[in-house]
Amino acid sequence: MKNLSGIDVIFFDIDGTLFDQRSAHELALMEISDKYDIFKDLSDKELIAAFGEADERALKEFNDGVSLDKIRLQRSENILSSLNLDTGFSKEFTTIFYDTYPSMEARFDCAESVVEKAKVGYDIGIISNGSREVQMTKLKTIDLLHHFDVLVFSEDIASRKPDEQIFLHAASKMNVEPEKCLYVGDYYFADVFGADKAGMRTCWINHDDQKPRGPEPDIQVNDICQLLPFLDQ
Repeated sequence: MKNLSGIDVIFFDIDGTLFDQRSAHELALMEISDKYDIFKDLSDKELIAAFGEADERALKEFNDGVSLDKIRLQRSENILSSLNLDTGFSKEFTTIFYDTYPSMEARFDCAESVVEKAKVGYDIGIISNGSREVQMTKLKTIDLLHHFDVLVFSEDIASRKPDEQIFLHAASKMNVEPEKCLYVGDYYFADVFGADKAGMRTCWINHDDQKPRGPEPDIQVNDICQLLPFLDQ
């Protein structure tokens, strides 16, 4: 697809697409590290590295169907254990982390411009895995929440990307057929593979120049700024 001909609705992912989750994680961890004595002998780099390893494992477990609450606590336990810290702090650390990181100012460059321009020519919405409360906080923090016509979160409908049902549910809320929708996301498996199964067109924000492991996306860019020319057509 060289342009957006035939598209009536654009749905966006949040993490890695509009909200720079990686930066938000790092900012939150540095803030937490400064406040809590349990981390006093660690460098920020050590804590961030431990988080990254545990988070990669957590993502795989999430894709296998493990609940968010279980994954979050287990990730905290894995982080503390790998750093030889008291895992009894895991529950408190989980709460502190989720009270902190969604409120970090971590909007991708051009995210606001893309959303505002998309809003001019299309109905726009959100399809996101994750809890409504956390994801809404992110959208409020980066001042984009008010733009969207429809918000669909996996915890609300017991379906998570890449299951096609979450995409079909979002299309039905917009009263539009899936083939008239473009889904914009950064995670190939959940976003491109899932939306394609549901019959949507896809835009892959391929930050790391990976190779598709299945259907080719209709549009492929390296960052959301590169979507702007398509919205001008």
